[in-house]
Amino acid sequence: MNKGHAEFVKDFEAFMRGIIIKSISPEDVQTVRRLRAIEGYVDLGMFQEAEEELRDLDPAWFAFHEVSRLRLRVYTGLDLCG
Repeated sequence: MNKGHAEFVKDFEAFMRGIIIKSISPEDVQTVRRLRAIEGYVDLGMFQEAEEELRDLDPAWFAFHEVSRLRLRVYTGLDLCG
């Protein structure tokens, strides 16, 4: 990266961060928190709690590969424990 390009990027770093932050809705932030909670529950073997969090998740999120994979981990854990 040349020096001119680096300075340009640095000058607009805060501006771009503002755009990214403003483009995330409060609902998206809540969903990310819920997904992290689901991961934590799965890691702790708390599959019932993870499933409860999954039920509250907007079904549109299941289109993402990572969310579907997490969902599979929850249901696999429930099957193994139940």
